[in-house]
Amino acid sequence: MGTASIRRPIGIIGNDEFGPAIAERIAACNLPAQYAAPIEISATRTSPESSTEGDFSDCPVILVAIEDTETFRALLDGRTRVNFTPTSGTVLVDLGARTPREFDALLELVEPRGIALTDAALIGGPEAAIEGRAKVLLGGNEAAVEVAASVISLLGGVERTGPLGSAHAAAALMGYVEAAHAVAREEAMALGAACGLTPDMISRVLSERSPPFGMNVVQLARRADLARRLARDQNPGAEIVDLAAEKLARSQRENR
Repeated sequence: MGTASIRRPIGIIGNDEFGPAIAERIAACNLPAQYAAPIEISATRTSPESSTEGDFSDCPVILVAIEDTETFRALLDGRTRVNFTPTSGTVLVDLGARTPREFDALLELVEPRGIALTDAALIGGPEAAIEGRAKVLLGGNEAAVEVAASVISLLGGVERTGPLGSAHAAAALMGYVEAAHAVAREEAMALGAACGLTPDMISRVLSERSPPFGMNVVQLARRADLARRLARDQNPGAEIVDLAAEKLARSQRENR
């Protein structure tokens, strides 16, 4: 299904900043859309007749930007004020943050209804999505991903990651590495200052993200150990330094 052939509305449901951004992008592409946000869990199951937001029964693809899994589950089993009654053949694109176990539980709710579930992660932030230049990771079975990609590609370049859950996992790993690097850099800046290095000097030293050419695990272990000893002498606090030194020392012993 190409975007040019879409006549029924694209569903967009969101509780975070990506919901409005996606809706704005879809509108800019002159495609019909059905949008609802924010989503709140109701105390009791809500019938379609008493729902107060939207009607998603005619949406072939529904993009759901809800990070909290319990809220997403409430949407699927009718405990929100949204008239969420997708028909068999609908493809849901989950833009939240799920573990494989959470996906298994969600599949139990949608598969009996003939609804396909895919997972996607937008890299680059809401502004990138609005401008159609985000990087989009997309996972799920081949048929569902094909349909989802025809819509999600409006937000940016799509990279297929594999089975259901793989897009969220890949995005989580990207975030983990970025966070670890940010904390390690912060520790290195503090340790460098404690050792008398200027911020400019530290920045120049740290600007090379990869290890020097030819450096092996033994050399890395020695330098990490020295950094740990410096941290202990200067006492600025360096948990990442300690962890890196321990892991490299273990690798060095295993490679002997």
